[in-house]
Amino acid sequence: MAGEVDIIKEKIDIVDFLRSYIDLHPAGKNFKAICPFHSEKTASFVVSPERRMWHCFGSCGEGGDIFKFLMKHENLEFYEALKVLAERAGVPLRALDPQKQKEFGVLYDMHETAKDFYRKQLSSQTEALSYLRGRGLTDETMEEFGLGFSPGGEALTLFLLQSGYDMSNIVRGGLAQKNAQGLHRDKFYRRIMFPIYNSMGKVVAFTGRILPENGSPSTSSGDIPKYLNSPETPIFNKSHILYGFHVSKNHIAKSRTAFLVEGQMDVLMSWQSGIQNVVAVSGTGLTTHHLERLRRLADTLVLSFDNDTAGLKAMERSLDLFADFDFYARVASLGEHKDPADAAKADKGFLERAVLEARPAFSILFESYFKGISFSDVALKKRLVRRSLEKIRALKSSTERDIWTKELSGVSGISESGLLAEFASMSLPASPVSHAPDSVFTPTLLSRPRRIELIAKRLVSLALLRAPFFERLMEHREWLPKEYCSILEEPQGVPATELSMLGSYEFGGAKEEELLKEFDDLLSYIQLEFLKQRRNELRLKIRECERKGTNEESQTFLAEFHSLSREMDKLKR
Repeated sequence: MAGEVDIIKEKIDIVDFLRSYIDLHPAGKNFKAICPFHSEKTASFVVSPERRMWHCFGSCGEGGDIFKFLMKHENLEFYEALKVLAERAGVPLRALDPQKQKEFGVLYDMHETAKDFYRKQLSSQTEALSYLRGRGLTDETMEEFGLGFSPGGEALTLFLLQSGYDMSNIVRGGLAQKNAQGLHRDKFYRRIMFPIYNSMGKVVAFTGRILPENGSPSTSSGDIPKYLNSPETPIFNKSHILYGFHVSKNHIAKSRTAFLVEGQMDVLMSWQSGIQNVVAVSGTGLTTHHLERLRRLADTLVLSFDNDTAGLKAMERSLDLFADFDFYARVASLGEHKDPADAAKADKGFLERAVLEARPAFSILFESYFKGISFSDVALKKRLVRRSLEKIRALKSSTERDIWTKELSGVSGISESGLLAEFASMSLPASPVSHAPDSVFTPTLLSRPRRIELIAKRLVSLALLRAPFFERLMEHREWLPKEYCSILEEPQGVPATELSMLGSYEFGGAKEEELLKEFDDLLSYIQLEFLKQRRNELRLKIRECERKGTNEESQTFLAEFHSLSREMDKLKR
């Protein structure tokens, strides 16, 4: 398999590939971006086209090739990532491990086959097509998102069996289930089918919407849910999937903004009306996994909540989650429209205007709190002030906290000094939950690197950028710790690649004279550290000689000791 992996890495340009996930900017011969794997303000994620590698020099310290990136970003196993990248590169694969093929490949292929089956059924379903077109969808949008129709019974089950899939996998994939009589029947009965895609565009599940006034052979219409989702399977975890993300992720990364809506029709109609950074959750509430995925690409979330009590409560709950991820939340007003889908149907340009004019969520929340509050109702006002301050306190940015404290003062009529005094009287918040990757290593005093190692790391990273520096350092490589000598001797290895990228990150914008001065200074520092270390070794040897009474050997060591001391004095001047 190693041969295919190398060919894939050669065929796929790492910069083009990563640009479909993150916003890369040139930095010398490399590229930089905000790291998608931890929250940061300054770009520390570096990509080296020459070495086909990426590395984060921020708090997470992650790095690797396109396989490592895809596996980490999409939570994939190696064999899943291999299949996706091989398909993109047009590289045929030898037979995969049978167990892995059984785990993932069959289920992906089966869902794609099911989508094609449902798609063909829709073309002859006048009632379903009439409903979708009546909601405002064009045939082009239905085709782009793969909408279909499930006739129910055992139509899909039989088709999949005839296509070579085992019943065990059909059930395992959530496409069939046993009825009360113990017979296998399709999961979805007479429903409009919305395929759910993972971020790589693979079908992993479905949502089925019942036809208006539809019935069922076994239940009364009142018991039938309007929307029915696939169960969770080895390839579908609803708490991780965002509907529409597979087509919107590039638009989200480009704009650094995501438009978050509630349902599939909202996504489709928003997309159709020109809002292409839109996503929705799939069969669950908004989770931290959803927000982690969005935070890798976006700084701002635009929401669309109903202008009623339930909508305000939903917005209030969401703000608590958003604060943990340092999102800036705004709310697009839908006016008299029920949802984004209806707004887009009534006026194609409405949503674009609404998103453009979206107001900060905090402004709307504070106004809703204090609207109509009597000046004399001190107890209620105090409760609302404290509730507002709790929201502000959860924000990570001190600038934002200051801005919203000023706004709260204006809305509530309480002076800023009064609000700050109230802040002070509130108990300190609990330590925020960390959303950094599990693999982040937190240094301790026991693991703190020695000064010589810190200098060597910076020196070698600079030497790998310029041939003259490299040649000079090779002449004095005995001054370096052994592990850094090894790196210099294998300049094409992974450690050298990471240090080279560190050099680009640290020194990318420096002038040549600045680089030369930095190199000379570091070389002097490393020499000084080397001499200190050697002198300490001599001190121990001198003591040992004195203990043993070997004066002649002691004098030799003492002469070298004094010589090193003089050399060190020169370097310190």
